[in-house]
Amino acid sequence: MGAEGTATPQLKRVPPPRLYVDVLAERYFPNTAQKAPEPRIFRLTRDQLDATVRSLLPSYFATSVKSVMARDPLQTNYEYAELLSVNAANFGGLTNWIGDIANRVRTKPSGVITCAKSDSACIDTQARAFIVRAFRGDVTAEKLAQTAAFYQSRIKETTFEQATGDLVEVVLNSPAFLFRKEIDSEPERSLAEARRLQTLTYTLADAPPEAFALQSANASQYFRSGQQAAITLDTIITAPAAKDKLKRFFNAWLEIKEPADFTISTNYYADFNPQLAAAMLSETDAFLASRLAKPAPKLRDITQTTPAAPQANLSAIYGTPGADPIAAMIAADESPQRMGIFSLPAVLASHSGPTNTRPIKRGVFWAKKLMCMDMQPPPPSLHIEIYDLEGATEREKIHQATQRSACVGCHKVINPLGFFQENYDAIGKWRTLDNGQPVDASVLIDFLGEGSPKKTQTPVDAMKVLTNSTMFKQCFVRQLFRFYMGRNEEPADDTVLRQMFLKFSATDQDILNTVYVLTSSDRLVKPK
Repeated sequence: MGAEGTATPQLKRVPPPRLYVDVLAERYFPNTAQKAPEPRIFRLTRDQLDATVRSLLPSYFATSVKSVMARDPLQTNYEYAELLSVNAANFGGLTNWIGDIANRVRTKPSGVITCAKSDSACIDTQARAFIVRAFRGDVTAEKLAQTAAFYQSRIKETTFEQATGDLVEVVLNSPAFLFRKEIDSEPERSLAEARRLQTLTYTLADAPPEAFALQSANASQYFRSGQQAAITLDTIITAPAAKDKLKRFFNAWLEIKEPADFTISTNYYADFNPQLAAAMLSETDAFLASRLAKPAPKLRDITQTTPAAPQANLSAIYGTPGADPIAAMIAADESPQRMGIFSLPAVLASHSGPTNTRPIKRGVFWAKKLMCMDMQPPPPSLHIEIYDLEGATEREKIHQATQRSACVGCHKVINPLGFFQENYDAIGKWRTLDNGQPVDASVLIDFLGEGSPKKTQTPVDAMKVLTNSTMFKQCFVRQLFRFYMGRNEEPADDTVLRQMFLKFSATDQDILNTVYVLTSSDRLVKPK
């Protein structure tokens, strides 16, 4: 009671203000429903087959399976489709590749079994160890005994050398070798942990546990405590193979073409040839490798840093390097010409050609792959025509052709995302003129849903606005999820995506920490 008998007012507990990043996370990942992911079955990709056989049979690996096995269908432009199959297009090449490996084993079986031919106990022990390793510890006692018995019977029926080759051929053709299950569904912890271990190594690095000196046969030791599980995950995620896979993610996300896949016309761009294409890819590869080699690589180091000094073999694009390499990156008005990976020629040329910069294609790529915007295809009845305006720039032609009501909705986004890149020609060379007229790369960016519209004058200014936006950052998180999970996200994945986005924001765009959240989640690891 107060001094005059009045009740003492109670202070109302006021919750702390929500952080803006939390609000943004809920805007892009609003679903809170909890739903356990369904177990799925994956066929090993071609990269994973190579890495697995190289680890399992190092003495017998001679050529990549890619030389005989056609590329698998892509899902959201990533090879790690939800269910890769063995079909008519790749079955023959795969079985022949396995047969060649088995023949090399028959010539010299000591790389598989080191026992004396008369020591049946030793042979059985080593055969079982090979089978367990080949199946990454995910093998029942019944399956193990059945396969070992097959090997012993073949030894009696034929020669030791022939039988050992037969064992390898049967094991490598087995679904238990070619496929893996995602998320354990068995009650036995030893089997569950083996499945968990290979899920992590293949998801993060496209390689079996043994490639990281981890033993599939004793997988439970790597998860006996939370601390040990963290050590195991850190061992995998920081390995060179994991960094290599992360680099493959960027190449797939940015849809960077192989040298033979560029559609640039040499009639229009005489400087473009296979050697220049290879040099462009080499530059991009070196750029990514240098940024991803850091212990904690950040996305901003990839999107917002100045590219290295141009190489001599790229003089057709950058000009002859001078004494001051940075000066070669500066335009006449002293504004930087390039910033980050989106200004590299290999990325630009992958979305150009054959005869022009194709601003619409560049814009659609930015909208769909870099901003994760839903872009509807044009109506079937719509006839797209770029008017042949005398003396007009490509921008002017597209602007006039897309002003009709059926186009303007999508092209309000597509056009700015393509037009800001118009200072780069089809092979990524800086230009100030198009069809004899000054290039206009200024754009109004008013579709980000945050802050006021931004008017930019140069490609670098536009890239800063776009890559600093929440829309771009949440899209990057989605693309990481799609690549590593091998599927598109579903509403039930929002809880994990929200956690990934918050970690990405809290760690100044730390890529590995963001992936770490995914691999520690129930999307890959079934909770006990």
